[in-house]
Parts: sequence; structure tokens; C-alpha cells
Amino acid sequence: MRRSLHLKLVLIMVLLIVSLMVVVGAFLMNSVTGYYINDFYSQTAAAFGQDNVDFVRDLQTAGEDEEDGAAMVEAVLSTYSGVLGVDRRHRNFYVLDGATGRYLAGSAPEPEGGMPITPNIATALLGTPGFDSSVTADYMDAAIPIVRGGQNYIVYILDNRETARALNAEMFSLIVEALVLGLVISILLSFLLSKTMVNPLQRLTDGIEEVARGDFSRKLEVTSGDEIGQLTESFNAMALQLESTIADLEQEEQKRKDFVANVSHELRTPLTNIKSYAETLADGLGDLPPEMAQRFLGVILNESDRMTHILQDLLTLSRFDSGRSELRLTRFPFAKAVDDTYQAILMDAQNHAHTVELRLPDWLPQVRADRERIMQVMMNIVSNAIKYTPDGGRIVLSAGIAGDKVWMEVDDNGIGIPPADRDRIFERFYRVDKARSRQSGGTGLGLSIAQEIMLRHDGRLYLVDKTEPGLTIRMELPIQGPREEAGHEG
Repeated sequence: MRRSLHLKLVLIMVLLIVSLMVVVGAFLMNSVTGYYINDFYSQTAAAFGQDNVDFVRDLQTAGEDEEDGAAMVEAVLSTYSGVLGVDRRHRNFYVLDGATGRYLAGSAPEPEGGMPITPNIATALLGTPGFDSSVTADYMDAAIPIVRGGQNYIVYILDNRETARALNAEMFSLIVEALVLGLVISILLSFLLSKTMVNPLQRLTDGIEEVARGDFSRKLEVTSGDEIGQLTESFNAMALQLESTIADLEQEEQKRKDFVANVSHELRTPLTNIKSYAETLADGLGDLPPEMAQRFLGVILNESDRMTHILQDLLTLSRFDSGRSELRLTRFPFAKAVDDTYQAILMDAQNHAHTVELRLPDWLPQVRADRERIMQVMMNIVSNAIKYTPDGGRIVLSAGIAGDKVWMEVDDNGIGIPPADRDRIFERFYRVDKARSRQSGGTGLGLSIAQEIMLRHDGRLYLVDKTEPGLTIRMELPIQGPREEAGHEG
């Protein structure tokens, strides 16, 4: 571990020093080049600017009986060499023909092969001063057209950048020397850093190995406040979190076992009844009175229906859990859905001598939802109210709008739910009175399914506190539908 960490530190330090020196060197060398380019063009532009009107006038004013204008321009330029920065070694001036760009005179002889027509000279031939620069070129130049005695000339200033190149060479040498020194220092620093980092990391490694063996009780000592110390604290927190997570997993596993046990129990009861009545029918075939045989067959059919309902509910929950149950979103009148629910349960309620009251406002908006699923929720709520309200009870269906949601409440004066059980009624297979719930045909999954449907719609299903006997349950539904659609438009 020590060698590996040391090697990594050396490589990091070397790469850091090399990258830093390369970036700094490139910046400095480009800065030097840029400085010389800017200085050249600033100096040239200033020489021909308004501050040197005498110089420009001397270039443009021809004397009487002047025969060689180019020679006179050369003489003026020689007089103002200091203003132009002409040293006749790296920077020179030339006088060119304003029509052809041909060399006429200058502070240096004509280059071999003739004066090349640079972009700035080409610009000056068109009558416009040429001051364009190029960082990649190995020269700097400027071309200024002038008219003297009716003759067109071009004053051409050329610098070979030798001064900038010499300074860059010196700077490059210094950068290389600094790079070598930085590499030596980086290697020494890597040794010191490795000693201060390896020991805490080794303790962390030992702790991780203990956790891998299943021992979460070991707590590492935090010896520093730097990142390694924070890593040690994070490790200790991770060990605690793993203990908690394992405890949660064990709890979830217990819930799973309870769920399997509940499913087995729910299915075993109707299966036992079916088997018992079927065996009785088989053993007493021909001896049982027709009325008793018919009653036994009715029990078998009822228990079969009950098993079918349990399996259908389990399949529905499984689809919700796996995300395979898509919502078929459509727009429909919410008030019509509430009224349809009321009409659907009216006969069942009358069979129990219940009084059912429907309270709807004058107007409710259309909602965007899965109508079949929402009707399923409504029917479940109202059916529960009918089941768990003693005969002759009173049930009120009401609806309304609150902000961007619509709501429906079902209020009854039935047996209600004890306070200790109110937080658990949406759990799967949970019943307040298990024996009575089974007798009424409930599976203990209806409210769980209703809750899942509302959650998929970004809605709510909850109990409303009340002081009178009975139960009030409320569903709320967004008018515009779920924000993240788990379905498609119908």
C-alpha cells in the first residue's frame, strides 16, 4: 500500500508541476509576444498620428524642383527613426512604390528575391493603412500610404521579432530550470505526505475488513480534522448506518414473512371451507336434502368468489409495486363520477335500511385522471361505509373544489375506527375487526389499493378527524392530473 500510494503521490506532484510550468510558460511567452506586437503597432500608429503632425507633413510636402521623392521620404524617415523604433538591425523602414509595391529606398537593402507583398502592403496599395497582426507570423509589419508631390508611396515598417524570440528563449531556459527544481521538490514532498497519509488509511483499511466480516461495532479513532479525519468520521457513520440498514432489512423481511403468512391464512380459510363442504357433499351424495346441498354449493361459490377477489387484489397491488399498471388518463366530469357512485350503491344501502345523502355544489370542473381507477376508489370508500355502519345508519357523500384539487368525502355514523388503529388502516391485510371483516367478505386490501391509486394520481386519501360517532374519509385529486404521468392519454 505504501509503495502504491507513494507512486501515486509522485505522479500527481510531477504532473502538477509539469502542468503548472507548461501553463505558466505558455502564458508568459505568449504575453511577451503579445506585448511586442502591441508595442510595435502602438508605436507605429502613434508616429503617424495627430501627435506627430510635423512628421506626417514632412513626409507629404515635396520641395521645389524635387526630383527623387523616394530619397526625400527616406531622409525624413531616417530623421524620425527614434520615433519609429527603427534600429536597422531588427526593425527597418522601406519606401515602396504606391502603385506596384516595388522597393524604392530604405534603411536596409532590398531583400533577396524582391520585396514580398504582405497582406498589409496589399491593403496599403488600395489606399488604406495596413496594421493587421498575426501571432503565428515570424515578423511584424505596418504599411502606410502617403502622397508626396503627386506621387503615391508606401512607408513600410518591418520588424523580424528577433528581440521577442531572444527574450522567449531566455524565459524558456528559466522555465526548464524551475521545472527540474520543482520535480525534485515534488519527490521529496511525496515522501513526507506518504508518511502522514498511509497510517490513517491503513487503519481505515483494517476497519473496512472488520466490516466486511460482519463486525459493525468497531469505531475508528479520529486523529485529524482534515479530509482523512472526515473520511474516518464518515466510515464510523457508515458502520452505524449499515447496522441500521441491516435492522431495517430484517424488519422488512419480517413484514414480507407476515405478508406471506397473511396471504396463506386468507387463502387457507376459503380453501378449508370449500374442501369441507365439498367433502360433505361427496360423502353424503344422494342422502342430503336438496335445500342443504344447495346451501353447501352456495357456500362453495361464495368462498371461490372470495379467493378470486383476494387474488385479483394481490395482482393489482403487484402491478402497482412493479410499475406495470399504467393509468389511462382522460378528462371527465368529477361531479358525474360522484353521482354515478351514489346511484351504484343506492340499492345496496337501501337493503341495509341506510339513509344516503348526496351533496354536490352547482359546478365542479372536469378532471384529468383514470376514470375507472377513481371510480374504484370511490366505490371502495362508500362500500366500506355501508358495510361497517349498522343497519338504519346515515351516510353522506359530499364533494367540492379546493384550489387546484377536487375532493369527495364519505361520512357515516357507523362503528368508526379506534384511535390506535387509525394510522394502520391503509396497510395491506390490516383489519380492525378481523372476524367481522371476513364475515363481510373483505380482503383487507381494498384501502391499500385505493391509497396506491391516489398516490399514482398525486392525490391523497386520509381520515378526517371528527367528534361524532362514525368515520369520515376524504379523497383529494389534482384537477390537471399527475405531474409525472405513469400512464397515457385515453
